[in-house]
Amino acid sequence: MTRERYDELVKLGRDWVATMSGVQWRLGDAALEIEPMCSYGGANPSGKDELFTVSEAIRMFAEEVGLAYSTVRDYRWASSRWPKGHRRTDVSHTIHKILASIPHEQERFEAVNNPPPNPRGGTPRWTHDSAKRVVGWKVNSPESVQEKVEAIHDLATDDAVAAV
Repeated sequence: MTRERYDELVKLGRDWVATMSGVQWRLGDAALEIEPMCSYGGANPSGKDELFTVSEAIRMFAEEVGLAYSTVRDYRWASSRWPKGHRRTDVSHTIHKILASIPHEQERFEAVNNPPPNPRGGTPRWTHDSAKRVVGWKVNSPESVQEKVEAIHDLATDDAVAAV
């Protein structure tokens, strides 16, 4: 494969991810409209005065559109953490979802606008691992000594691997 073809596929891939992210946002916004986020227990913690509980309404919506309940629930939560004016079209929905776990709103909104340096050079760009590092999650491809040690510890929980 030529470098030109690879670069073309990367550009196409980014366009496809932007389209996919747009759909994920729209589904999350729809689920949020069906059931706005409430504090724990919500306005009706018993569920007796409403036609549906939150999970029933979201579950029904998910089934009607052909998605898993957990997927729609995740989209809804991400939409609740990222008001439309703070979403970046050049950052995938998945990266937004990872960064959504930053508890302080202003810190979250600033974080998405400040991607770390690109590990392959070029413009700074979010990756799954760089977003996971910001929120303190385990990364898929460990780089630092500490990340590698944690990965070894995870592997060592398997008795067969630990024995070797």
